[in-house]
Amino acid sequence: MFQNLDLFSKTIRFASLGSGSRGNATVVVCEGDAVLLDCGLSAKSVVDRLEAVGVSPDSIRAIALTHEHSDHVGGARVTSRVLGVPVYMTSACRAQMPDAGEIDDVRRLVPDRTLRVGALSIDAFRVPHDTVDPVGFVVGAGASKLGLVTDLGTIRRGIVDRLRGCRAVILEFNHDPALVAANPYPDSVKERVLGDHGHLSNAQAGALLARLDGGAVRDVVLAHISEKNNTEELALAAARAALAGWRRPRPRLHVAGADAPGPLLRLDDGRM
Repeated sequence: MFQNLDLFSKTIRFASLGSGSRGNATVVVCEGDAVLLDCGLSAKSVVDRLEAVGVSPDSIRAIALTHEHSDHVGGARVTSRVLGVPVYMTSACRAQMPDAGEIDDVRRLVPDRTLRVGALSIDAFRVPHDTVDPVGFVVGAGASKLGLVTDLGTIRRGIVDRLRGCRAVILEFNHDPALVAANPYPDSVKERVLGDHGHLSNAQAGALLARLDGGAVRDVVLAHISEKNNTEELALAAARAALAGWRRPRPRLHVAGADAPGPLLRLDDGRM
C-alpha cells in the first residue's frame, strides 16, 4: 500500500533513489504528479526503489536529465519505455547521449526556461562540469522548491543565488582531495576530478553551504559521495563545520546512499 501523498495539497516530497558513480536518480512528488531527476539506475531498480519509498511508478510524468554521463542516463531509455513517459534533456545532451535516438519520446530541455510537468515546475540552470551542456535543477511549486546540484567542479554566484531560495538542497560532497591524491589513479583522472569542471570536494561543498545562510534552506542532502575518494563521516564533518556559523536555524543533514533509496522527505518540515 502506497503512502498518502496528500493529493489535494501543494506539499512536495522527494527522495534520493540512489546517488554515486554507480547510478543517480531522485524523485520529486506533488499533487500526485512525480518526476525523476536523472535516471542512472536500471528500470527495475527505479520501480523497486519508488515502491520502497511509497511512490507509485504510475505517478511518474517525466524524466529530466542533467547531463549525458552514464551514471545519470544509463537507465533512461528503458525506464521511460516501461513507465511510458517522455525524457527531457538539452539539445547538446541529446547529441552526445549514445542511445538518445532509441528513446521513444525525447523532448527539449532549455536552461533558464521554466518547464511545467503536472503540478511541478522545473528550472534548469547551467553548471560547470566536463560535459557538453550540464545543468542543475530547481524543482517545485510556488515557494516550495528543491535544488539539485550534484556534478560541478566549482561554485558560481548564480548557482548560490538559485539555491538560496530553495527549502531543500541536494548537494554534491564528492571527494576529499587527500584521498584522491593517495589513490592510484592516472594523473589525468585526478586532474579531472579536482579541476574546475570536475566534482566538488567536501571543502568546496561546505563553502557553498555556508553561503546559503539567510536563505530558505531547511534540509540538505549530501550526495554523490565517492566510495573511493571520500567517506560519509568526512562529508558530514565538512557540512557541520559549514553550518557552525549560521545565524538562522541550521538545516537538517541527510546522506544519500548508493545502494538503497533515502527516506521520503517533505520540503517544509522534514521526514514523514
